[in-house]
Amino acid sequence: MKILIQLLKSHRISERFIFFLILFGISFTAGSTDPLRISLLTCSPGEELYSVFGHSAFRVKDSITGLDKVYNYGTFNFREKNFYLKFMSGKLNYYLSTQTFDDFMADYQAENRAVYEQVFYLSPTQNLELYRRLELNMAPQNRAYKYDFFWDNCSTRIRDMVETILPSAPQYPSTPPFTFRDYLHKYLIPQPWSQFGIDLILGLPADKITISREAMFLPMEMMDVYDQTQSENQRICTVIENILPALPAPYQSGLFHPKWVLLFLLCLTIIFYYFRSSSSWFNIYANIFLLVTGIGGLIIGFLWFIADHTTTDLNLHFIWANPLCLLYPLRNKLFSPRALELLTITYAVLLVFMIFGVLFLPQDLPVECIPVWLSLILIMLSELKRIKENK
Repeated sequence: MKILIQLLKSHRISERFIFFLILFGISFTAGSTDPLRISLLTCSPGEELYSVFGHSAFRVKDSITGLDKVYNYGTFNFREKNFYLKFMSGKLNYYLSTQTFDDFMADYQAENRAVYEQVFYLSPTQNLELYRRLELNMAPQNRAYKYDFFWDNCSTRIRDMVETILPSAPQYPSTPPFTFRDYLHKYLIPQPWSQFGIDLILGLPADKITISREAMFLPMEMMDVYDQTQSENQRICTVIENILPALPAPYQSGLFHPKWVLLFLLCLTIIFYYFRSSSSWFNIYANIFLLVTGIGGLIIGFLWFIADHTTTDLNLHFIWANPLCLLYPLRNKLFSPRALELLTITYAVLLVFMIFGVLFLPQDLPVECIPVWLSLILIMLSELKRIKENK
């Protein structure tokens, strides 16, 4: 270095410029041997519903100090007061937590879930800044955040953090014109009942066409997007590396599938309608059917009008799964024959509208609902028949 300075001075270059060259050399050397490395860990889907969409986390590794820690934004506390009520209401806090990399890997190995890693191409300054922000987030007053499945979760928190660190906005690749619901269906194939239930409670926001940045709300999708993302025409991370392989989980559809169960229910309704429509058994069956429908309407209404979930708003299933169905067992005491006839006809027309609405309504309605709607129509026809007989 002294020789370089003497040589530069002999050529009458200013000391300020010499100092700049020295700093540049130190910076370049440090950048090529930066001991701090931050990467994205992506975990494959698990068998339980809470893990079926996979998971994402930061890994921070320092080759000098031996630090190897995982920062996880997907932690929640089962022991939190009113846990289930808060979960249903969209008011449950999630937390940033940390654990050693070895413990993290042991957990996912025990669950037979693969883990993938992509190291971010960050400068030493950016690595330090990202590490500083993660540690700041770990402070007790900063750890908690209100979880939102589409917009604020363990993956989007990582995406947002990386965006604040990069010198310019990342250049995300194009992704298929999928809706949020389409992406969920992709991961819910092994759990058809969960898919059916989720389709019932999600409203119109789930049917918005996503852009690549929005598709990153799911860990595996974020991994694929990052694999093609650039910043200032350079890749922002290494290629995907599978650091924990896993055996593929077997999948069997079986007969206990929504479409088969609900078709059986429709067949049972048809049998009741044509052979026992005037019996007390059919009345009991119809009461149970409408009570269950009304309970579903209560849940949909709660999630739309009371809960903080943004994804359950504007749910068109509320047209047929309505809390008013809970009044069906008491219909003869609450309504006059004329009013009851009008209500029955109106509800039957709405059910027919829902069947044809599968083709044109903006919300993606599951076809498994059609046997339910047909069963309800038969119950309404039986009710109209009973009203006319009693006139």
